[in-house]
Amino acid sequence: MGVADIRWFAFNQYEQLVLPDLARLGLTVDTSGDAPAGIAVCMNHDLAPAVWRYSRRHGTAFVSYVWDLPPFRLGGGRPDHVVSVGRRLLTLPRLATRYRTRRGYYSRLRYVAAHALAVWTPSRASAQGVGSAFGLAAEPVPYCYDSRLFTPDLAHRRSSSGQRRETPDAPLVLLSVSRLTAPKNHLAVIRAAARLGARVELVGRGPMQPELESLARHLGVPCRIRSGLPGDELVAAYQSASVVVCPSRFEGLGLTGIEGAISGTPVVASDIPAHREFLGAAACFFPLDDDDALVRAIEQAAGTGPPPTAHFTHLTIDAAARRFAARLSALL
Repeated sequence: MGVADIRWFAFNQYEQLVLPDLARLGLTVDTSGDAPAGIAVCMNHDLAPAVWRYSRRHGTAFVSYVWDLPPFRLGGGRPDHVVSVGRRLLTLPRLATRYRTRRGYYSRLRYVAAHALAVWTPSRASAQGVGSAFGLAAEPVPYCYDSRLFTPDLAHRRSSSGQRRETPDAPLVLLSVSRLTAPKNHLAVIRAAARLGARVELVGRGPMQPELESLARHLGVPCRIRSGLPGDELVAAYQSASVVVCPSRFEGLGLTGIEGAISGTPVVASDIPAHREFLGAAACFFPLDDDDALVRAIEQAAGTGPPPTAHFTHLTIDAAARRFAARLSALL
């Protein structure tokens, strides 16, 4: 066999969604092993050091895909000094002004990105973050949602099946899908549900689960938390909700609102750059830390028809694969 065009480094199925389409477009891709390739692509921050070592072993150029650089993790700090010793990256900690969290992690990510042939991000907001935090130029190359699972017919199916409140007096169901961490801001959803007499469905796992469950009990909010849902059950969760709420303080892409809108469910989203960039008219926006505005946005969205979704066509798997294929072909 000849040398593959691309060695693709990824951890999960989502990060590999475009691979069948890249093959259809004529690119050969390896996802495992240590064989040389024309170029490497790092789709996961945790794999950045492994991609750098692969590049050193084979003399292969690579692309670093930086999803996001959360301000609450980096703060106003500067990266630690990173040096390469053989095939290892050693971090020399700063005594002060270092990144706020995850000692050495983002410093190594920056070092690897600085040695990449190209740095790509999913959004303009992420590209600006790479510029301000890492001092590196980055190109927004949007990835995709799972358009094989979240198909254009879902909104019609939701409407025709009556998957919404049966009567105006029926309780609202508020759904949020994401990691259960403080920056995802799920506590705001539970507080809003208490004022609206709503039920909360959360899909995700993370360290905030006990605190979320405790607040729900304290406020008398029915709250169910699930994780690891197969695709059909995840779609059903979206379609059974009255409103999908995306309250995050920061996102690089923000899949939840996109998936909710494609499912035909009204969407409420925090007014942050990535949500504005990708959701547009598909969401009702509310300012962060304004519970009154969040409640009003949910009341405004509840009972409305399916959100507009035509502007999501550039975020399908096929569209993302064509973006990636064009750029990768130019780099090979």
